[in-house]
Amino acid sequence: MAVDVSPERVRSTAELARLALRDDELAPLAAKLQGILAHVAELDAWDTKAIPPTAHVLDLAMTLRDDVPARGIDRATALSQAARTEQYAFAVPRFVAE
Repeated sequence: MAVDVSPERVRSTAELARLALRDDELAPLAAKLQGILAHVAELDAWDTKAIPPTAHVLDLAMTLRDDVPARGIDRATALSQAARTEQYAFAVPRFVAE
């Protein structure tokens, strides 16, 4: 499946992703993306029906420790490393736009 990656398509995709691209970046990026998609098309042509789906190449097992309740640290110790505090809590810059 060949996909034509034009500079216009790169621009519209960048706008959807809210990425700012200069005009001089569009053509080189389109060429790189075209190469990536061509490689993916090659991989897609391989017959992988006999290969079982895997999440990882190694057979890994999650080793968990017992969940043992323990006393946490007190508020003063927790806040002692804070850059700024207000009313016994961490104070951080506002990061949610209105």
